Amino acid sequence: MLHPAFSYLADTPRTQRGTLRRPPGRLAGWSIPIKDTTDVAGMPTTDGNPARARTAQRDDPVVRELLQAGAAIPGKTLTSELGATCYAERPGVAVLQSPAFPGCTPGGSSSGAGVAVGLGLARVAHGTDAGGSIRVPAAACGVVGFKAASPTITAHGFLSRNVADQLTVLGWEPPAPRRLRIGVLTRGLFVDSDASPDRGTQVEALAHGLGRSHDVVELAPYPESHETFAHFTSLITRAFTDVDPLDNGYIAWCKEQGRKVPDATLAAALEHRRALPAILAKRWGVDVLLCPTLAFDPPPLGFFPSLTPEESFHQQTVWSPWCSVFNMTGAPAIALGPIHLGALTIGGPELLGLAAEAEQVLADAS
Repeated sequence: MLHPAFSYLADTPRTQRGTLRRPPGRLAGWSIPIKDTTDVAGMPTTDGNPARARTAQRDDPVVRELLQAGAAIPGKTLTSELGATCYAERPGVAVLQSPAFPGCTPGGSSSGAGVAVGLGLARVAHGTDAGGSIRVPAAACGVVGFKAASPTITAHGFLSRNVADQLTVLGWEPPAPRRLRIGVLTRGLFVDSDASPDRGTQVEALAHGLGRSHDVVELAPYPESHETFAHFTSLITRAFTDVDPLDNGYIAWCKEQGRKVPDATLAAALEHRRALPAILAKRWGVDVLLCPTLAFDPPPLGFFPSLTPEESFHQQTVWSPWCSVFNMTGAPAIALGPIHLGALTIGGPELLGLAAEAEQVLADAS
């Protein structure tokens, strides 16, 4: 029976085709579902709304890489429509609840991936992330979510039960550990939203543990952070200008806002995005940012859809005021459930090495 975390399951999972004998790949025996905004040839892509359904004619490059590594693709996981929101609730589509917070949103937009991994239906699930869409459901569902580095705001990545599975699915080996400079931040970046006391305590506890082998310093939001958010908003809404909203009022609002963004503002946003790594190096001077993934526990189902689109956009940022800065820099970032590590000077393999260390610190403290 199809679990509602999946928008589609194939009768026969997709595997690498061909007549040539191939040695088993590192992902032989792994079954990895794909987010339903990403194409798998022969499977429907609905982008979170059955009215948008089309049958994909070719595999997305990330799907090809998984198949070539030996993975099987069983189907697609539920997403918010067009990946536009950090929750997934619309008529005609199953509404999921968090395995970790019953009755509450599992986050989004990679909602089905978070639920599938959280319930043990998948060891690893694919996701995409344009503002926290992998890391928010990871935190809301109590799993690990990693977004890779990307030259664009949107990045691919995976949700899993642990960091080791992330390293396997990506085929990475972390470099030898070294002493890093880690900045700790519990005040909101894009809006004035501080972490709830329990989430702040979790971050501080991990900071203390990592301080045995790294240099840990307290940070404040950088002065240009609200400017970064304005530019992020311009880039996100401008991406919806040519989209048909169909019956989705939130997407219609995004399209309307995007059409108000003049070319000069778009150019300024792109320039700020290029300059942001240097700004953060000057303001913070750290290798990694340690912060909460979310400011507070997931809201109950129905909360975000009950708001006007403008208020929903704001409240989503209040809930997740840190993740999107790493979409602006394009750097890799990972959520270890409620705790977030974002790279500033290091690459993905080294970040995952640090995440594995943090995972052990958290396990020892539990």
